[in-house]
Amino acid sequence: MKKYNIAALPLAISSALAVFPVIADEKKHEIETITVVGKTTNTEITPEILEQIQAIDLEDIFRQTPSVTVGGGIGIAQKIYVRGLEDTMLNVTVDGAPQTSTLFHHTGRLSVEPELLKQVDVQAGAGEATAGFGAIGGAIRFKTKSANDLLADNEKFGSTVKASYFSNNGHKESISLYGKATNKLSVLASYVNSELNNYKDGSGDEILGTASDQTLAFIKLNAELTDNQSLTISHENRKEDGLFPKQTNWSPTVESEFTPTWLDRTTTIANYGFWYNELVNLEVSLYNTESQLKRELFTWSGEIKTTGFDIRNISELGHHTLTYGVEYRKDKLLAQSYSDEFGGVYNEKGTVLGIYLQDHWQITNDALLSFGVRNDTYELDHDAQGAEWTRVDGVWIAEPGEYASYSMPSQDGTSINIGANYNITDNLSVNIGYAEALRGRQTTDSFIVGELEGLNQDLVPEEVQNQEIGLEYNDGTYIFQAAAYISEIENVVFDKFKGGTFYENIGDLETQGFELVAGYQADNFDVLLSYNNNDVELNNAPFLKPDADSPVGYSTQILNGVDLEAYEYGHLGNTVGNSVNLAINYQLNDSFSTGLNINHVKSVNDIEVFHRSMELGWATAPDYVSKPSYTVLDVYARYQITEKFGLDLAVQNLLDEAYLSHGSVANYGHIEDYEEVVGFQEPGRDIRLTASYRF
Repeated sequence: MKKYNIAALPLAISSALAVFPVIADEKKHEIETITVVGKTTNTEITPEILEQIQAIDLEDIFRQTPSVTVGGGIGIAQKIYVRGLEDTMLNVTVDGAPQTSTLFHHTGRLSVEPELLKQVDVQAGAGEATAGFGAIGGAIRFKTKSANDLLADNEKFGSTVKASYFSNNGHKESISLYGKATNKLSVLASYVNSELNNYKDGSGDEILGTASDQTLAFIKLNAELTDNQSLTISHENRKEDGLFPKQTNWSPTVESEFTPTWLDRTTTIANYGFWYNELVNLEVSLYNTESQLKRELFTWSGEIKTTGFDIRNISELGHHTLTYGVEYRKDKLLAQSYSDEFGGVYNEKGTVLGIYLQDHWQITNDALLSFGVRNDTYELDHDAQGAEWTRVDGVWIAEPGEYASYSMPSQDGTSINIGANYNITDNLSVNIGYAEALRGRQTTDSFIVGELEGLNQDLVPEEVQNQEIGLEYNDGTYIFQAAAYISEIENVVFDKFKGGTFYENIGDLETQGFELVAGYQADNFDVLLSYNNNDVELNNAPFLKPDADSPVGYSTQILNGVDLEAYEYGHLGNTVGNSVNLAINYQLNDSFSTGLNINHVKSVNDIEVFHRSMELGWATAPDYVSKPSYTVLDVYARYQITEKFGLDLAVQNLLDEAYLSHGSVANYGHIEDYEEVVGFQEPGRDIRLTASYRF
């Protein structure tokens, strides 16, 4: 039976406070959970829960987390929004390997297979110094399983075979082999295959361009080198391909142009641990990730190669636990196109070096103070060789065009954080905190790098200040939490596409809100009710407004309170409605369990749009879009027929709700010349049945 183990709610340093005891626990045992540790929410989701809902994509992973919104409809286009901020504003890692940059602004940048996830931590908002590079909106950490997570007690070898049928969009199969080669060496190998068809929305209409084929090959070795040394090496290759719309996150029509698209991500990671004494507890991570997206659109391909390391040590000094280290990352972008519009070969290299120190000071048994400091240095070089292409006897021949080379001035800065947690009673605690984070200029979206109009030498780094306070009550039966936050990213960086790609500081991005959680848990029954309120808006933003009285035809207007919409502010954020989520779980006996989840998202009306379009001359006046409310009901049932054989039944969107996720591009279809700017309708009712057998 799932139990909610909800730690402190939002505060600027709450993730640091939560990590403190976890570090000690990991020396004793591994944690078989997927935990969402955020400042707007802190919900524990186990792999069992992912199996109950039979997750196949990012939206399923966060389906029961109201503070996280996923939009895009199809997997390749899905983007995560935490507090309304796009995942591009967060530091996202898989087993410590950062997933960086953007291959194409109409696709998501994350591709994760839920089948093998052990834990997901979502830190909403700037937090501790160990959060990683550029975590101005927070951090997301995906962690995968190891063989020991799948082996039963005293089991040396095992395997699991699964077959899933989805009534709305296809099927999925997987096989995992895991075992101990010796008492000190274990191995996990998995292969997952998914074939997804065009799905139907809640109105029964087939949504074109939503079919795809996905595969995952994964291997992970865990070795205990000595009693106090460990080594983990993993290698993963995930592929997805399909015939997608030109704008991958816009819902197509019958007349739309569809483009063959291939996505390929390979990640290799080595993690080394050395526990010597209270002063030396060393952790070293080395990683290499290569992501590539190819499209027949403009005969284009984009590739990101990321290599780096994180070396940290944990020292126990009396009542202080110090975590300190150094990390380095290099991103190499390669984009190639045979297009007449921006044909050529484009290279960028971005590096960032960070040093950090975080102290957790247990002042008394009830009072914990956390404070830290971090310094980051960013550098970026750009090299472009334009070309005019002709095809002779089936071979592309390039005539070299304009050559350009730019370098950004080094950008660096220091960020601090401080937070405190105090246990008022054994069951009641309060926490409060303040945190900063900094992000310098990074590599360009690989699809538009060919239109780059130079590197802005006047660009300054983005800096965030985050303030939060939270209250939690948990006596093991009743749970109550309340939290509030306000965060402001100064000098936010954005490309307004003024005739080409040009990044500039466009104002301050503010997010504020609160969350309430109430729950009850018994031996075989639990219920959790949560409410999430969030606003994200752009302030102090200069825009060029058409002005007939001005000699130059325009004047500068400073805008405040601009609501973000994904079409106009991609890479920044998206306005999402306030939401209520109710989860109920019941376990009849050791073999059978069932439950339901209801998520209601409130409407958002009259979002003013076209500020950037007016600057570009695409529109002469602002217009408005709205996002209707929706309610989605999911149910599940699990039956473990024998020790080895089990069945899972889940019905997603049981009531066949027809809706457009607030995490998708809004519906601009009522506006002349913007009829095609509409996000994907989400899938309608989907009956999912999975049979699994352990050998």
